[in-house]
Amino acid sequence: MNVPKIKLAYKLYGNPSDPVVIIVQGLGMPLTATPPKLVKNLVKKSLCLLLIDNRDIGQSDIIDIKPPNIILEALKYKCGFPVNSCYSLKDMMNDINNLLESINVDNAHIIGVSMGGMIAQLMAIHHPSKIKSLTSIMSTSGNPKMPGPHWDVAKFILSGTKNKNINSPVSFYHQLWRLIGSPVYPRSSSELDEFVDRIMSRGMTPGGSIRQILAILSSSNRCADLTKLNLPTLVIHGDKDKLVPVECGIDTAECIPNAKLWLIPGMGHDFPYELLTEFTNRIADHLHSAENKVQDEKIH
Repeated sequence: MNVPKIKLAYKLYGNPSDPVVIIVQGLGMPLTATPPKLVKNLVKKSLCLLLIDNRDIGQSDIIDIKPPNIILEALKYKCGFPVNSCYSLKDMMNDINNLLESINVDNAHIIGVSMGGMIAQLMAIHHPSKIKSLTSIMSTSGNPKMPGPHWDVAKFILSGTKNKNINSPVSFYHQLWRLIGSPVYPRSSSELDEFVDRIMSRGMTPGGSIRQILAILSSSNRCADLTKLNLPTLVIHGDKDKLVPVECGIDTAECIPNAKLWLIPGMGHDFPYELLTEFTNRIADHLHSAENKVQDEKIH
């Protein structure tokens, strides 16, 4: 069967002559989930940001396939049985690779957040010549030995995918971010309102979120492939993450040779506004160091 290519929506920020940095967002999140201040600050650091909407979210192509029962598939995953999915994380990785080819970007740095970190890892594994550095944020290697989401978070998300009204999601997302946000850096109601408005105005699809969950549940263990990577890698994780526990970030860093690990006390599964300047500086230093390494290798 000839499957048409998925068209990904994207936005470019900064000077295209600067090093290109792909930012891949997490489960159910459009490109507007990336904090605007972080985008602005990284552009000021002489970086060109390519923000994308993954398939099934935002303004990218939506997959018109009814997903199987998410509760049943989650139980199958928990019991070690194969999960039925509408597509895979590798398919989502291929979407990004096809986009890079269509806009003539030969190589780039890649930053992945949560599910986006899994996709970014796959890009580094399958297209190493195109990826100059990897930044994996609050993500995981797919190692089945790692702990999963805290039960209260998993229960809320699974029930929410069935019950929430996507046209009136404020209550759902307020509760979700109260559960998974940073306990040391709590967000006010007005800040959560602004965040929800930002992601909703870009476009959200409940079916897309379910299909993305199934893609995660059906993904394989990437540990063996990650051990073969040879590129500058920065792993960032909060020690209070209830969605992707901190052990997953530690494991990711241990899998990738010479990876740098930044563990953040008190951070959950979000970007604390109070730490955005430090995020900017650490990520920019990592990217420019990797860029310099690439340039040195070209000379020699």
